[in-house]
Amino acid sequence: MIASQTAGAHTPTGQAFVTNLLIVLMTAALVAMIAQRLRIAVIPAYLLSGAIVGPGILGLVSEPDSLGAIARLAIILLMFGIGLHLDLATLKHNLVKLVGGGIATVLLCVGIGTVTCIAFGYGIAESLVVAMALSLSSTAVVLRLLSDRRELHQPTGRVAVAVLVLQDLAVVAMLAVIPAIAMWREGQIDPGALTDEGSAMGMLSRGGLRLAGVAGLIVVGHMALPRLLKEAARAKSTEVLVVLSVAIALAASVAMHMLGFPEELGAFLAGFLLCSTPFRHQLSGQIGPARDLFIAVFFTTIGMTVDPAALAPVWPQVLLATVLCITLKAIGISLGAWLFGISASVSVAVGIGLAQGGEFSIVLLQSAHESGLLSDAWLHSTTAVVVLTLILTPTMLMVGRLAATKLRGLPTAPWTGSTSNDSLEMQDEQTRVRVVIGGFGPVGRAVAEELEKQSIPYSIIEMNQDTVRKQTKLGRRIVFGDIANPDVLESAGLGSADALVLTIPDATSSMLASTVARTLSADLFVAMRAGMSSHANIARGIGVDLVVTDELAAAHEMQRAVLDRLKDQEIATPNAS
Repeated sequence: MIASQTAGAHTPTGQAFVTNLLIVLMTAALVAMIAQRLRIAVIPAYLLSGAIVGPGILGLVSEPDSLGAIARLAIILLMFGIGLHLDLATLKHNLVKLVGGGIATVLLCVGIGTVTCIAFGYGIAESLVVAMALSLSSTAVVLRLLSDRRELHQPTGRVAVAVLVLQDLAVVAMLAVIPAIAMWREGQIDPGALTDEGSAMGMLSRGGLRLAGVAGLIVVGHMALPRLLKEAARAKSTEVLVVLSVAIALAASVAMHMLGFPEELGAFLAGFLLCSTPFRHQLSGQIGPARDLFIAVFFTTIGMTVDPAALAPVWPQVLLATVLCITLKAIGISLGAWLFGISASVSVAVGIGLAQGGEFSIVLLQSAHESGLLSDAWLHSTTAVVVLTLILTPTMLMVGRLAATKLRGLPTAPWTGSTSNDSLEMQDEQTRVRVVIGGFGPVGRAVAEELEKQSIPYSIIEMNQDTVRKQTKLGRRIVFGDIANPDVLESAGLGSADALVLTIPDATSSMLASTVARTLSADLFVAMRAGMSSHANIARGIGVDLVVTDELAAAHEMQRAVLDRLKDQEIATPNAS
């Protein structure tokens, strides 16, 4: 009886959860498809779909809070993915320009935004939080658009990536400082208490213990995680690798929460520790679909908090704030990049292209709202500003490119001693991969050796971690992962490559890889190895340019050897007589 009553008590909640999730996913998918037709980014489409099904318009979702667990998991996976993508090697060249300019853009945007909000009569704490949130740009939207337009390897793309990386790093600090800002506004932090030796020593002691705990996590993670992943990757299937990595992200989140830091910081830290392992690209690609699904739910639930009726009286102010955000942020980013030696044309293009709000803007606003720093009205109106700027992102990137062409003759900052950004473009040409080789067995090795003789730059994709380790030591550019994984293909340099050579004997995986590669680069030359003629016919049907069949190659080789032998005997026979 008790069991049946308990089950009956939980059934409606379970049904409500499934129903709400179905409504959210269906609406998000439909609105996203419409947005794609209109060439609008999907993240603002998710926000709009949330506003449609939320209590503000249709009210189809009866219990939005039931999706809170998925929303939390989405942020953890998003921060984990950011950590995995944080390749500091991208900042190694032109370090002062890129890192210095990135830091300057964040500081300038926060400073300009805070002063502007205060000038409009808002409080210091609210102004600072809103300025921090709006100083962040959309990594997901901008990188996708730059990749689609093949601009990531141009000077504008390199500077934009550097600024986005620095912004992502700043998110960690911003999330950590929000509780302190809330305590300061509520008067819980008394500056006079710092003069008291007992209070000061207590705060230092607690802070020291927390930092020591974080340092311990980093040390243990740095020593243990690569070994764990190496063991998990021994199996041919990568399922264990994915399960372990997600468990690591959740464990780090729980540990950081216990130490008094935001959960998101733990997920980011876990991703950062794993980004130095050879498994990062494979993990990013496999976690990506689940992360994208959860992010769709997260942003849709955020959109449910937007009440159009409540915004109706303040729409003029929201539109004005949107214009101010884009204008002031474009000025701040352009100025910050130019001050550190980036050319005026590239600085302006990057400034205008990154003048939107981002996914972490909403995360930061939500965190500030939960901490009591922002009222519902502040949250709704600022979220609306972020949505509007995200919708305008493709237009802003186009305007940035047009502005850059008009400003090519303007000089760089005179105190930097730099005259152009040609070094950025030259570096890209030096590291550009022209051929990607899928698999490094005997066939892959033969292709690589021939390319080396011709001095043609190439990269390798391989699932054998021992091979990856050995070839890395030999100086070859090699990526661990599945050849059909989009993140692995992009990490291997497929976006700028001229050809993809699939040398593995698994024709099914090769055909899947060729299909994925075509979506990433339509004019790519794809050569593939097939075991049987039937596989070759299918491969040609899906657009593979060249298919070499093992059985036909063996037949041709045997034919050639037999004919050569017979010719030799015919030549030798007259001499013998």
